[in-house]
Amino acid sequence: MKTVTQSRTYVGIGARLLVCLLLVGMMLSFCSVTAGAAETRQKTPSGLLCSDVAKTIRDFWEENEKTAGGMATAVFDKNGIIFTDTFGYADKAKQIKVAKDQVFDWGSISKTLIWVSAMQLKEQGKLSLDQDIRSYLPEGFLTHLRYDKPITMLHLMNHTAGFDEMIFELETPHQADIIPLGEFLKTYQPVQSFEPGTVEAYSNWGAALAGYVIECIAGESYASYVRKHIFEPLKMENTALLPDLSDNPKVAESRKKLRSYLPDGHDAGENYLYIHAYPAGMCTSDINDLTIYARALADPGTILFQDPATYQEMITTTYYYGGSGIPSNCHGFWQTVFGDNVIGHGGNTSSCTSQLEFDTKTGVGMVVLTNQMGETNFNKKMVRLIMGAPTVNKHDGVNGTIIFLPNMLNGPFKLLSFAGMVDVTEESFKKSVSVRQTTDSIDKIAVGGNDNLIVSSQEQFLMWFPVILWITAAGFAVISLLVKLVRAIVQRIRRRRNQIPLGKWSACGSLLILFSLLLLYLGIANLSSGDLWSITGFRIWSISFLALGVIVALILLIGLLMTIKERMSIIRRLYNLLTVLMMGAVIYNILYWQLYTFWLV
Repeated sequence: MKTVTQSRTYVGIGARLLVCLLLVGMMLSFCSVTAGAAETRQKTPSGLLCSDVAKTIRDFWEENEKTAGGMATAVFDKNGIIFTDTFGYADKAKQIKVAKDQVFDWGSISKTLIWVSAMQLKEQGKLSLDQDIRSYLPEGFLTHLRYDKPITMLHLMNHTAGFDEMIFELETPHQADIIPLGEFLKTYQPVQSFEPGTVEAYSNWGAALAGYVIECIAGESYASYVRKHIFEPLKMENTALLPDLSDNPKVAESRKKLRSYLPDGHDAGENYLYIHAYPAGMCTSDINDLTIYARALADPGTILFQDPATYQEMITTTYYYGGSGIPSNCHGFWQTVFGDNVIGHGGNTSSCTSQLEFDTKTGVGMVVLTNQMGETNFNKKMVRLIMGAPTVNKHDGVNGTIIFLPNMLNGPFKLLSFAGMVDVTEESFKKSVSVRQTTDSIDKIAVGGNDNLIVSSQEQFLMWFPVILWITAAGFAVISLLVKLVRAIVQRIRRRRNQIPLGKWSACGSLLILFSLLLLYLGIANLSSGDLWSITGFRIWSISFLALGVIVALILLIGLLMTIKERMSIIRRLYNLLTVLMMGAVIYNILYWQLYTFWLV
């Protein structure tokens, strides 16, 4: 029989054993959780071990340092920061290194703020992504629409509203010339060349218009809305958005320290421009704030939305490559650029290049900021080392000619689309996902989230024909005037004066032909120089073509009637009729290239 003491002893031993078992169980559970966390953080989308990220980035910097300016970068996952650091110089000449709080331009990463804002307003029931945006804008705001099909917020997100390119007045080097967002968008509007939803053509203006829709719905400036609903909740204290960065003086002061460098690393100066359409590309911050924002975008439980379903909707594909099943865009975020589940956005300004990408499945993401325009080593190649490449193996080829979009397909700058035709081969798009789509109305190839028009032989002929006529007319005019000059000299030497039927008329026609080319040259030279005239200057230029067309038409009719009515030799009659045809070629070009449409500037 056991004694009471023995029983108590056994009970004590049992209790100790139980406690030990519980402790062991807790330790095993902790190890399991730790192992699980390590497992989720083990690899990046490219397959790179997270423990190798720091070395990979540092090695890549050393390999490309000679052609670099300055860089700041961060890699993160749902558990925290995997790696972050700054490299190089904010100002090489002054030997000012990139500090942790040095700000850079986001460029078009700024557009993601528009799309997040739109999803917030949709969540609140204030915005429908499928409703005509004109219902949110002031009456008569959009003046250059050519199709009855309404433009929606989703079209603006997908860059499928059909807008042509905007080539001037998007930005200014002078702070005093900054134009308020609404006034800018009302005054400077691109032509709508495609029916909404048919072509994906990147549009800064369209994105800025979406920002203005946010402004109209919210009843406050777009910058104010973003600060209240994105920057402040995320505690992004070193970020500014307005064109002059006046919404954060600290950022404005830091931005002054930043020099700009060319892709080869040579100095490009301050090279700073104030963007009128600021929602599309003006946001400026340090790497820490951009990382905070990117982590919020990669978090399904982000505080940016009240309902997790809104987040899931935002990362759902809304547009596919050329009607295929290959994802291209999800509510403004680009897909199939890096890893298969990676979405994000890049950015370029006149001074900086940037990248923001995150994996929607694992939460791994990466951000890069550089002070080089058009930089690709760190913003593309280095990012691909971490975020991977798409496994989609779709590379449709074209042996022919294409016009890159966005372009100027209508209005007085239509001739630029002719100048922008490029010959391509089957090998041209092997490094990018490319999908060709042909319908009754359009033949296009989607490359890198942007459609490009395939120009048929017939279409090329129709574009070349007026150009050849114009060149022929110019050659005829030069020869005609030279013959008249030689004839005049000979007659003066011989002291003879033989009147030629309609001689002055044909000379006037030749001069007008040459003047048309001079006028064309003035416009193209101004566009090529980058020192663009004001919108008033281009309208005067276009009005000049309208007036020239009318004058040439009147003189042509007078000459034609006189040629038919007056008596003259057959050769002279044929010469005058040829002059009529050459003057007609000028009118045809003015009409075909829409050089007279000054209201579309």
